[in-house]
Amino acid sequence: MNEIEKLTAPRFTIKDVTVYEKKRVFKAHFAVDNYIVSYKKFTGGETRKLVREIFERDAEAVAIVPYDPKTDEVVLIEQFRPGALNDPVSPWLIEIVAGMIDLGESREEAACRELYEEAKLKITKDDLELVSSLYPSPGGTSEVVTIYIAKINSDHLATNGGLAVEDEDIRIFKVKAQDAFKLCKTGRICNCAAMVGLMYLELNYDKFRNKA
Repeated sequence: MNEIEKLTAPRFTIKDVTVYEKKRVFKAHFAVDNYIVSYKKFTGGETRKLVREIFERDAEAVAIVPYDPKTDEVVLIEQFRPGALNDPVSPWLIEIVAGMIDLGESREEAACRELYEEAKLKITKDDLELVSSLYPSPGGTSEVVTIYIAKINSDHLATNGGLAVEDEDIRIFKVKAQDAFKLCKTGRICNCAAMVGLMYLELNYDKFRNKA
């Protein structure tokens, strides 16, 4: 184990957490679970019993950066987000394709399905490259998002997508990769998964560009 591995190795595990109670206090489109917990402290001993509310989706999510290496373009989407109602620019955010993993689906299957439902792009699992799995906001939600880069053909791109049954209203468009990177830096793209995926593409730009 090198020095960085030693420095970042977990000091505690789930065995160092005591869950006294877990109760679902709200369930609609999303859910909220109430926990009473305590956990070991870095300075020794244990915390008092703490009450924490956790936002639950009851499923993991996937997010996909659709990249066409032939034209060097990224497909982006725009849609209304109620969580951004206080955004100073607009509650319609520029994002990448994303969605929840259905029961029985693998992450890759969900990525392929969501890419078609939201952006009308057909791919196979072989077109996906894993970026990472991350917690967008682990202080208040258990959600895990797995991000991929997808090799796509954007020649005949649709202009609108989403499922009517889910009341999705999605604008589809494409921009040059370098312009997408700039949108992250200017703050016009402020969606967490989109920024992580696009920054990964930028960091590995030559590798993906050479897949044309």
